[in-house]
Amino acid sequence: MDIQLADERLLLLEERLTADEVEQKALDRRASAFGSGIGSFLQRPKPEDITLVGRQRRLVPFWHVAARAVYVYERSRDYTVPGSSQEVTAVTIDGQRRELDQALGGQRAFRVSALEHCRNEFRHESFVDGTSGGAVAEGAALITGPLSEIGDPASLSAEETVVVPPEQRASFVVRQALTEVMRPVQADRILEEAIALERTDLYYRPVWAFEFIWQGRDKRAVVEVDSITGQAATGKPLLGQIKGMLNRDVLFDVGGDTLGLLIPGGSIAVRLVQAAVDKK
Repeated sequence: MDIQLADERLLLLEERLTADEVEQKALDRRASAFGSGIGSFLQRPKPEDITLVGRQRRLVPFWHVAARAVYVYERSRDYTVPGSSQEVTAVTIDGQRRELDQALGGQRAFRVSALEHCRNEFRHESFVDGTSGGAVAEGAALITGPLSEIGDPASLSAEETVVVPPEQRASFVVRQALTEVMRPVQADRILEEAIALERTDLYYRPVWAFEFIWQGRDKRAVVEVDSITGQAATGKPLLGQIKGMLNRDVLFDVGGDTLGLLIPGGSIAVRLVQAAVDKK
């Protein structure tokens, strides 16, 4: 089995909205952030009663994983070939006479053994939210914009930016992708079996969180604004920086043990590849 592993890349998407545009979107949403429904609508605060008390830039993760599997194989099959008309009782092919028997439906037919040469290729690509594990519908569009590759994950937390570590680990999303492309095939002899992990990319998208307080009620609410798409929604309270989670070994935990669970000998192949990389 041929196993190919993609480079593990850490990528940062650049903001497409200015700071003023992002803040204005949060201000437009501030009143509705204090609740929804008929009851809350009747008690919704006036914009002048709401004060902006804090803001925070967050980097939120999502995965882009792509995998491909190719199987080339042979198998023996018997083919049933009908005669050209009902009166045909036998045919001679390459000097060999073949008798036609009654096949299904009453039509005369003969059987011939053949060796089938087969090729199957399966692909899977997914964009997975790094915290919830759900699909990122706009993922394909997001990665077409300006971005930069990050070498040291610790550099992401510069200028008080809060970096949210992915709860969905690389090993989990890779297993899901490999499960989609590793299919059983009916074969007498497998000539080629190749598994390629084409993408293992961890993207961070910038999201701004604005905390508002409702004066006189002592109520707080947070509005999150995606500075790429401009989407605004009620968000989570301001976060503290999470230490010790931003290193490549933790973010990209795809190793021999992960592949070995799905691919016989996969762990050996990964160790050989890693040894070659380390030596280089």
